[in-house]
Amino acid sequence: MLLAPVLTGGLLAGFKWQNALLMAAWVTAYLGFTAVRGAITGRQRKLHAIAAAVYCVCAAVAIAALLWWRIALLWWGIPLAVSLGASLCLIVKGRERSAVNDACLIGASALMTAVSGTCLRLAPSPAWQSFVTAISTPVVWIATAVMSGYFLGTIPYVKTMIRERGNKAWYIGSVAYHCILVVLAILTLNAWLVAFAVLITLRAALVPKLWPRAKPKNIGIGEMTGTALIILIVCLTVA
Repeated sequence: MLLAPVLTGGLLAGFKWQNALLMAAWVTAYLGFTAVRGAITGRQRKLHAIAAAVYCVCAAVAIAALLWWRIALLWWGIPLAVSLGASLCLIVKGRERSAVNDACLIGASALMTAVSGTCLRLAPSPAWQSFVTAISTPVVWIATAVMSGYFLGTIPYVKTMIRERGNKAWYIGSVAYHCILVVLAILTLNAWLVAFAVLITLRAALVPKLWPRAKPKNIGIGEMTGTALIILIVCLTVA
């Protein structure tokens, strides 16, 4: 979830040094955010605070370099700040493990597909109209939608395997969500996306029933496999 969207966007753009720097900025910023979360809710708050300071400084350096290159990247900071700010509010309220918080984090990460996929098109000017023109790239937004759809689907699926195991409402919701993804994939007329949507729908429907006691490690391996597949499909067929 952390790497796949920003990497996919970079590959769609041609992956130059700017994409690599953007990935470094995003990863260190997210790790800094995670450390801040640990400083708020964790047991070893002092260690988390130190880690937060280190990661945030690294992220600030990378972000400063990116803004020196293209100040228009500031426009992307608005939706990212809203998503991460909403997540931080939920964490402070003790709702760290809620589906809404997961959605906020996934939304921010998925948006990095568009950020990385369009950054090379940005003009030196910070003008709003120039920014809108630069990000008007349908392929990148399709890729962003695909990443969002897939990773948001991991929320109900993983919950049916761990915290909400045996909960019928969560199971029905998970299967229904994935069925909607199949319909949306059909509308793209991309056979590979349709096949992938059907595959993860079968996973959402069958795995909680056939292997309800699967270990988190095995669930994680399945997610890594699915992530690798969707990166390949987006980069090789959507582009």
